[in-house]
Parts: sequence; structure tokens; C-alpha cells
Amino acid sequence: MNGEFQIEYVELPNGRAPAREFVDSLDDKASARIDAFIERLRVSGNRMTGKFVKKLTDDIFELRVKQFDRIFRILFFFQPGRLIVIASGFQKKTQQTPPGEIAKAAQLMRLWMKYRNHYSGSKLEIESILKELGL
Repeated sequence: MNGEFQIEYVELPNGRAPAREFVDSLDDKASARIDAFIERLRVSGNRMTGKFVKKLTDDIFELRVKQFDRIFRILFFFQPGRLIVIASGFQKKTQQTPPGEIAKAAQLMRLWMKYRNHYSGSKLEIESILKELGL
């Protein structure tokens, strides 16, 4: 593994992965650029700082990707064992990262920390978790 990190996406109990869905919803060039930056993050991990990675809270970081006049942000967190968990993504339209996006990533991080993408599969549990998330 050569000191590289593993990338995982937060998955909801219904199987959706919000960050992956965001990237996949973009045009091919934008999604390819974001995927290339995620690959750089996988190789460099916590050594990738400066203009590409910014710490937003104690736990949440943003990967900054610019393509022409568009700016994209991928929010993620680190876990022991050289794991990077990608929580969400959005297209940035303001100078500051919107607090709602940070709160959403923090909520997805708590979900991942509790279940680590392993849900029992019971319909009641899935409905309860989605209701708690407001989905």
C-alpha cells in the first residue's frame, strides 16, 4: 500500500452515497477532475495541504477543486488506519463554505462513525435513520 490512504464514501442506509452522487451528476470533465483530485488525496493523504485542502472544523476537511470558473468542494474526514471518508460535495458559489454544508458533512460523519456503512437492513432501522437525517 506504500503509505497510501484508502478512500471510502459515506453511504446512507438506502444505499445512496451523497458525495459520489454529487460527483457523478456533473459533466464528464468536472467529474474526472474531481476524481483525479480524490486520487491525489488518496496518495498524499494528510500531506496534501495548502491551496487544495483546508481544515474546516476539528474533524471536517474540504478538498478544493477548481475547473475554469467553477469551484467544487468535497468534504471529508480522516480515520485511523489511513482511511479517508468522503462525506459530501457541492459547487461553491460564495466566498465562505456554507455552514449548512459543514453541518451536513458533520451529520454524515456521525452516521458513518455509528454504523461504518453497515446497516442491519431492517426496514424500520433504515426508515428511522433516514428520518433522523431529514431524508
